[in-house]
Amino acid sequence: MNRSPDCADLGAYVLGGLDGPESDRFEEHLLECDQCLSEIGSFQSVRELLLPLVGEPPEADDVRSTAGADDELLDQLLRDVARDRHRRTWRTAAALTAAAALLVAAPFVSLRLGSGRAVASRPAGPTPSPAAMLMMTGEQHGATDPVTGVAGVVGLEDKAWGTHVALQLGGVDGPLVCSLVAVSRSGQRESVTSWSVPAAGYGMPRHPDPLLVHGGTSLSRQQLDHFEVRTADGRELVSVPV
Repeated sequence: MNRSPDCADLGAYVLGGLDGPESDRFEEHLLECDQCLSEIGSFQSVRELLLPLVGEPPEADDVRSTAGADDELLDQLLRDVARDRHRRTWRTAAALTAAAALLVAAPFVSLRLGSGRAVASRPAGPTPSPAAMLMMTGEQHGATDPVTGVAGVVGLEDKAWGTHVALQLGGVDGPLVCSLVAVSRSGQRESVTSWSVPAAGYGMPRHPDPLLVHGGTSLSRQQLDHFEVRTADGRELVSVPV
């Protein structure tokens, strides 16, 4: 699942920082974006925390006229420019504050295992792990295998040495030993990381939490074609195209 640039306006939308046309455009995006729909509850849950920090978005009356009373056109132009500048500054502050608050206190988005949908899930520690951070900030792609029922989401970050990769996996029963394999467009294969699945599994009734791991590949983002989750005996559990 690719994140749209429009997703960056989610925090400002929830906080009321978008003007009329911007809000209308974002609501059209919201109707088609499962990712934003799944995350909006998390933003709303910290709205009361954020508003005291960034304040309400500036309105037209917040900007005083600096032109003469006999020059209404210039006066209005200056007010419009100043108001737009204030709004942009507020949106930047709101976005930075929201990001900081969510990283520390808010639930992060995780996969509803076996369904391919995203829901809120609280990190185990006071701050997200590197894998959780990458899942929140990286380029995301997901897939659910129709046969095995295993659902996976990868988060990608382009690096000078290759690609930083995070994996969120659910709907897998154990005990198993599995690995994540990166496959290039030319067919080159590299192991990213491996792990063991306990008997209770991940994203299963006895263990509802997903697996969350991260690793790296020397393959650049441009070289990557897909990722495979495979068992030690060679069975493919899910393939995630990127």
